[in-house]
Amino acid sequence: MNLFKKIILIVVTALILWAIINPFLFRFTTSDADAKDAFTAKGMAIRTGNFNYNNNQVHFLRLGDSTKTALLFIHGSPGCWDYAWDYFMDSSWQKNFELISIDRPGFGNSNYGNAKNLFEQSEIISAFVKEKLSQRQVQLMGHSYGGPLVLQLCADNDSLYSKCIVVAGSVNPEAEKKEWQLNWFSNPLVNWMVPGSFEQGLEELLWLKEDLKSFQYLNKIRKIKTPVVGIYGTADKMVPYQPNVDFLKKTFQKEQLTIFKIPEGSHFIPWQNYETIRDIVQGNKQR
Repeated sequence: MNLFKKIILIVVTALILWAIINPFLFRFTTSDADAKDAFTAKGMAIRTGNFNYNNNQVHFLRLGDSTKTALLFIHGSPGCWDYAWDYFMDSSWQKNFELISIDRPGFGNSNYGNAKNLFEQSEIISAFVKEKLSQRQVQLMGHSYGGPLVLQLCADNDSLYSKCIVVAGSVNPEAEKKEWQLNWFSNPLVNWMVPGSFEQGLEELLWLKEDLKSFQYLNKIRKIKTPVVGIYGTADKMVPYQPNVDFLKKTFQKEQLTIFKIPEGSHFIPWQNYETIRDIVQGNKQR
């Protein structure tokens, strides 16, 4: 076998192996068993479950007293419920909240690999809230992609929520960057090479650019009456501070909106500035 044929054989073999193992890589999730072990070691009893709506599954974890205000975490892209791990591990939250975190549709154990657009996700998660959190005070907290999603959840069912917290959320359609790699990797000839959760992450980010420009988003969120809190880092290179904060100020009434600025904060303020976020959400920090 000459050198050229050997190279072709190696490349083809590598591509076949990648196609086989790719779906199992970068799923960004913690198993329920591992999570229960970790929280049990801290003396905490988490509860896990699955909710089904029209053949769409929502996997969730809960911690705390179900008679208290529910704080529902909505992760970014890619990700899963354990983006809220540090929050669950901090017992101070349980004084006033029951903590609930989900795998968004298409991620973790919620129909992994089957990406949905903003409006489909809102419909599925709204059904979950109506079924599992009815007659409750419910606060939403969404990071990154979760930011426009919590706004859409309020737009679709405003009366279900007592507060909407947007953390580094990409809410402004005019601030969405035109990134060549999103379009390039969306090509079917290339898409299969994108590892794990990044594949559905790329899909929904491509859709998001159009979702944010739609009448269904822009018109409906203007009618939200729920109090909105925006938390943004001034050094966020992925979701820039000024255009997104300006969009919130233009969209919502002054008395309805509270903005918190994290000086030099990056896109990863939920973890890098955890104590500040905690104090804001728990009501221990004033603007």
